[in-house]
Amino acid sequence: MKKILIPTDFSIKSLKLAEYAFNLYPKEIVNLILVYPYRLPVWEGDLYRFSSKEIIAELNSEEFSKAKNKLVNRYYININSILIELFIGVNSYAFKNFRDEHQIQIAVVPQKGDLDFSHNSTFDPLYFILKNVPKVYQINLTKEEEDWAKQY
Repeated sequence: MKKILIPTDFSIKSLKLAEYAFNLYPKEIVNLILVYPYRLPVWEGDLYRFSSKEIIAELNSEEFSKAKNKLVNRYYININSILIELFIGVNSYAFKNFRDEHQIQIAVVPQKGDLDFSHNSTFDPLYFILKNVPKVYQINLTKEEEDWAKQY
């Protein structure tokens, strides 16, 4: 069973990467790991209240959830699991540990700038993924794929 890493900014557009992953391996059952890169707060008080479940719940909009459910309904035969995880590391060693912990060997990523990681609590994980994941498929989320997002 393949474990495939997909970066997400919790936009519907990021789910196009998941669909691409299913089309790469149409006859296999896969585990998808949607990863959101997150910068830990620097204030000690904020660290005491840190909860990855709460952060994911805040980011996970109703629109994103509905689109993800439609994707699951469409590809249910190919899905063993879909996890949403935070990557809270700051360097390649931390990402390598994240990769090893989740046993990731494949990633499907967008071109740089195709997803929105401009919020101050996040960053673009593309560098870490390209450097540390053995097999990476990089796709360009063009206007045509944005039209795909509109159907969800």
